[in-house]
Amino acid sequence: MKNILKYILLVFWLVVSGEAFASGAAVDSATARKWAEDKGQELLATLSESDLAKKYAKLDVMMTEDVNLDYVSKFVIGKYARLMTKEQMLRYTDLFRRYALSLYKQINFNFDANAIHFSIDSVMEYPLFTTVNCSVDSSSLTKDIPQIEKQQIPVKFKLIRGKDNRIQAVDVEISEVSLVIEYRKQFYKMMEEEEGDANWFLNRLQNMVQANEQAAAQKLGTLPQATL
Repeated sequence: MKNILKYILLVFWLVVSGEAFASGAAVDSATARKWAEDKGQELLATLSESDLAKKYAKLDVMMTEDVNLDYVSKFVIGKYARLMTKEQMLRYTDLFRRYALSLYKQINFNFDANAIHFSIDSVMEYPLFTTVNCSVDSSSLTKDIPQIEKQQIPVKFKLIRGKDNRIQAVDVEISEVSLVIEYRKQFYKMMEEEEGDANWFLNRLQNMVQANEQAAAQKLGTLPQATL
């Protein structure tokens, strides 16, 4: 269950990040609180869509329209970007976009997302950003499974006023662990295992993406999308 929540919150972070880590200013506490409440309910409503194809389509639109995937992809690959040629970076950027869109489709969302409840515990304003500390409670989903410990998961969002004065999340922590940094660690490990060879890394990433896309297509009963 905690892994499911991790992917839900990853989608949530990607959906609202936009121009992540752009220079910005703090959001006043009342506005930050309302933002967190509204965005949380919007995501849960999308995840509660009964038609799987419609659910995926809605999430894909949210991801591609509201996320700066180019920025996120560069953050995740970090220092290894300098090892890539322009052509390799273009290939990587496209693969990362497909990877991001394929991740949440590996999760079984056959549950009532409205049974997941979140509450806002506190809001703190700092000079350049505002943090919203929340608790996510999924105990109602597992109430009939005695061996699963009931728990509330702490989640922290960091908000700024970014491009066009929009409220944007620049990070999310689950139990004090940053999701995006975790994915950077994964990609760094892959690069190290491929001895820094960008082509080997890209081929491995492509295989991961194609496997994810094929699994998602099988869920929908459709042919997998065209691959590289």
